[in-house]
Amino acid sequence: MENVQIIESTGLDVFEAQERAAIDIQVTTAKRFPRDLMRVRNNSIAIVCMDKETAESCRYAKPVGGKNVIGASVHLARIVCQQYGNIRVQQRIKQVTDKNIVAEAVAFDLETNYAVCVEARRSIIDRSGRRYSDSVIETNAMAILAIAERNAILKVIPKALIDAVYKEAFTFANGDLSDNAKLQVATNRAFEFFKTEYGAAEDEVLLCLGLKTKEAIRAEHIADLRGYMQALKDKELTVEELFKREKNGNGNGLPEAVKTDLSDKLSNCENADEVEMLSDALPDDLKGNHYVQKMFAARKATVNIPAATTNGKSENGDNDQHKEKNLL
Repeated sequence: MENVQIIESTGLDVFEAQERAAIDIQVTTAKRFPRDLMRVRNNSIAIVCMDKETAESCRYAKPVGGKNVIGASVHLARIVCQQYGNIRVQQRIKQVTDKNIVAEAVAFDLETNYAVCVEARRSIIDRSGRRYSDSVIETNAMAILAIAERNAILKVIPKALIDAVYKEAFTFANGDLSDNAKLQVATNRAFEFFKTEYGAAEDEVLLCLGLKTKEAIRAEHIADLRGYMQALKDKELTVEELFKREKNGNGNGLPEAVKTDLSDKLSNCENADEVEMLSDALPDDLKGNHYVQKMFAARKATVNIPAATTNGKSENGDNDQHKEKNLL
């Protein structure tokens, strides 16, 4: 009778062996089918220039220390990475502390056997030292994962390739703004976007660009404004950071023009329903503003005080009927 030797192995050993075998197969496949860099470049350019929206999403901008930091966005990094091939990218939340989220991303070029691991951090407390709610922390976690992923990819894929695709996307997104009429249209659209979406006054937008008047705006400034838009969409930049607003502070950093405009509109509200209608019509950024909420609560409390009436008429003789107003 033959002796049978039983070798015990843990689940971890089995997992590691399977993972190692999977990587070995991918490396072998990458060596067998190497990438064509010119095809990667051409395919990437074709994708980023497929439409204007895609091209605009390939660039981000954010003000840091009085200067604009610009570069390739996570969307461009992912497009090039998909076409680059023979590459593994993984990201995870490494740690969540009382004050920060730490994300980690790894990019592994299977063809050259070159790998990079990067970390990215984001604060989860406001300027008053209060920790964000769970839903806000979750949103920030998704954003910091994307940032870590982008940084890892850009460290592995050659810069010359990224720059070539970035340049084509930039040109396609911004088009020809050499004509003053076209530049004026692009400027007005950008300012209207920030006003509608984030309640930003003209002076706030100009401050981001380091300018004093709209007449000083040039084509490169339009590109920066579009970069701000993308950074805000990707949660890489907050409205408070962009417009130098103090979150939940005294006055919340709102420009005087916005405060005055809201105050005038609230003064036209004669009952709680009209206050509520005005509140519903506000941009999401203003709805969540602590200072604005206090303004609306104060006005609602005021209009809820009943006025002395006689035969359906107020003391000043006006009919106490609901009047439709164009509140905005």
